[in-house]
Amino acid sequence: MNFISNNKILVVIIGASFLLSLGYSFWYRIPPLVDAGAYDAIAVNITDGFGFREVRTRSYQFDPSIIRAGPGYEFFLAGLYVVFGHRYEPVWVLQAILHALSALLLFLICRKIFPEQGGVIGLFAAGLFGLHPDLIEISAMLMTETLYLFLIILALWFFAEIVFGKKSSWWQSIIFGMVTSVAILTRPPVVLFVPGIIAVLLYQKKYRTAWFFLLGLAAAFSPWVVRNYFVYHQFILTTLVGSYNLWVGNTLLSIGGQISGGPNPVDAYTSVYGFFDLKSKASREFFVFIFGYPLVFLKLCALRFIRFFSLIRPMGFWFYQSGLGQVVFVASSALSQAVLFITGFSGSLLALREKKIFYTLLVILAFTSPLVLLPTVVESRYRFQIYPFLAIFGGYYLLAFLRKDIGRWKIGGAVVAGLILISLADAFVYWPTVVGHLRLLF
Repeated sequence: MNFISNNKILVVIIGASFLLSLGYSFWYRIPPLVDAGAYDAIAVNITDGFGFREVRTRSYQFDPSIIRAGPGYEFFLAGLYVVFGHRYEPVWVLQAILHALSALLLFLICRKIFPEQGGVIGLFAAGLFGLHPDLIEISAMLMTETLYLFLIILALWFFAEIVFGKKSSWWQSIIFGMVTSVAILTRPPVVLFVPGIIAVLLYQKKYRTAWFFLLGLAAAFSPWVVRNYFVYHQFILTTLVGSYNLWVGNTLLSIGGQISGGPNPVDAYTSVYGFFDLKSKASREFFVFIFGYPLVFLKLCALRFIRFFSLIRPMGFWFYQSGLGQVVFVASSALSQAVLFITGFSGSLLALREKKIFYTLLVILAFTSPLVLLPTVVESRYRFQIYPFLAIFGGYYLLAFLRKDIGRWKIGGAVVAGLILISLADAFVYWPTVVGHLRLLF
């Protein structure tokens, strides 16, 4: 009660994050289609005893479940279905709770890592994240994002507690490793966090903590890795979604994102040969492409860079929206994205001037998201992994701006100029797509 009375603004932000997410879910009642439909089907098959497969009548060799992001989210859904039956309302409620808890954890992380005005920075961070329209919208869908963002932020909270705490217990380190592992099992790119985490722990000479972290990491991974070995006869850390994106993202028909129409080489291959050899086949096709068409590959990397950092890729162009509601959502999404990107990247540059190892690591972890996507594919929602970090540094920049810190205008102006140039390039390259989206609105 003392915490609530002393943090009334935070309570309002967290409450609004929860209620907006919950209200959005029950207002639109978005049916699970495409990726969401696949996650739903896999979860139902798990609960019905058919195992982790998307089409229960197919063998694992020809079942597409192995190219879906997972398996964390599918088992999350299956657990809810076991308790509540095959209903979506419990999923919406729990995802609204996870979204609100994510905003709360960002506040606690900021209060821990910033010695001065950490509470104020945390309020800004919680608001930038919790009230962001894109994250509220995605929490109303059966998509992996809400769960994996919560797990990423929870892992960061454990990390901050260990790094800035006086002493960490062995069980805390093991849980930290297990949470990180489940985050990776929900969305594979999180695996790039591990080297940075280990490097900081070794730098601080917390060898025991690093060992228990790795133990927790391995313990959570082992059952799924063993299962994959017996089913697919090879080492697969999560699923083959990375191999899928590596192949479809690098063809002469690729435009920076996933193939939305026309021939799909992975579908053509797997329909005949199945998925057992997809990992090796995708790797061979990737290297054949980059050595055979190096300039095309570099062009695609440039296009993916533009897609990732562009300000003109708001959410809101989903099948369930139309009319004035869609216009309002797209406008709010674009504005929120601009604020988050401008403040977040500006705050990252300001924080680097501090030359503190944890701030530097947070910046590095933030940029692992575009790093892993540049060789594969970039879609708007794939950028969400960077949002928690942008929220933290966005809060840092907003406080620096209010305190009139030296360099705030120069750094902020440079970031704005860079983002505008990237956005103009995006509009130029993808002008037909821009026009098509504008016609949907007007």
